[in-house]
Amino acid sequence: MAPPPGRSATPSSIANLIVADAAERRGLRLDWRPHARVGVPVTLATLAIAATWLLWRAGTTAAV
Repeated sequence: MAPPPGRSATPSSIANLIVADAAERRGLRLDWRPHARVGVPVTLATLAIAATWLLWRAGTTAAV
């Protein structure tokens, strides 16, 4: 299962490549789009929460 040239591939962990290959042999196509639909918003929300918490902590420790 070679990725198309110039596009992002399955994350380069050998375990992920083995699973992707086994899934394709069973007729399942793994695509990054469904994963990105959930993964990108969750990542952005996590980063926003972490940044807010860090800024809050920096503000409370600066006053001490």
